[in-house]
Amino acid sequence: MKYDLNNINDLNDFNYKVQYLVSNKKLVELKPIKITRTTLQNAALHKYFTMISEELNELGQEFNYFGVKGQQISLRYTPYLVKEFFWKPIQLALFDIKSTTKLNTKQMNEVIDVITKFFGDKGVVIPFPSVDCL
Repeated sequence: MKYDLNNINDLNDFNYKVQYLVSNKKLVELKPIKITRTTLQNAALHKYFTMISEELNELGQEFNYFGVKGQQISLRYTPYLVKEFFWKPIQLALFDIKSTTKLNTKQMNEVIDVITKFFGDKGVVIPFPSVDCL
């Protein structure tokens, strides 16, 4: 079972179960679980990829893909391309983490700051989506 020890109900339940296990001479393994991002943050992140791809497409930018026998193919940006060719390389460079699911909130904010600065230096403002945009 997982307990959020910041939640009073979970904390009480946790304490009760620990006392029960101790009184019955049971072995218990206790380990912290690293908090990554919430479902809402995950939705906002993928909305951000969509917003970036839409903005780049509106500006007439194209993604140049060189994966077909070395031939260049110009593609419209998609959220997937933004995630794989913008977000993930920055994330990997900053934290040596391959999966976006392994990022915590602080790390997400650092990647967002890099992307915001990159586009801002080119005169393009793409704010991270608020709850209202989801």
